[in-house]
Amino acid sequence: MAVSWIQKGLWQNLNCLVPVYGTGDDCGNYTEVWLDDGQKILDRRRTKTVLKALAAHLGVSWRQDNTAWSREGRSHLAPIVLGPELVLVPLRLRRPRSRDEGGTGYVVGGKVKSFEAYREGYYRTRLLLAGNQVLPCLLNMDTLALRLAEGERALERHRETFCELSARISTRRTKDNCYLVVEPGGSTVPARLIDRGGDIIILRREVSSSSL
Repeated sequence: MAVSWIQKGLWQNLNCLVPVYGTGDDCGNYTEVWLDDGQKILDRRRTKTVLKALAAHLGVSWRQDNTAWSREGRSHLAPIVLGPELVLVPLRLRRPRSRDEGGTGYVVGGKVKSFEAYREGYYRTRLLLAGNQVLPCLLNMDTLALRLAEGERALERHRETFCELSARISTRRTKDNCYLVVEPGGSTVPARLIDRGGDIIILRREVSSSSL
């Protein structure tokens, strides 16, 4: 079943998500999943739906316009960071038949080997990806270079944010194995070390009881 490529772990070999239309009597709006071994999988879902499913599988949000690594005032889609080494860069890859069918695809920033000017129909550039896959793009050279650079900056900022949070937690460690854990809202709660194994620690959240 084509839609199981995410559950099978093939996302680790992802090159890009390309919006495509069905052929012949099949006029569906689908997604081609390009892998770095040259394989192409037809996922019979819209590209945005595939993106949401992949982000959910990795436990992150696909909406990242207000993250620490997004840039204010952006007039185009922001890069989507799915992990410390995985950023999806949105690119215009087709001219949709109608506005709501979408023409944006997503390329993995680290899988782009090079790109060059290219003229065929509406295409203005093409990207050389891992596995020697060639991806035509509607953006011109300058815009494409800017989009890829934004993806790199977003990935770097994501790493910096993670390191800042890790350092903040580490500096709050006390000598008696008590910790202050930073919650998503920025507040802290005390926790006590229960067990440690390699890079994994198990904490118990301390609950204070009020006196009557």
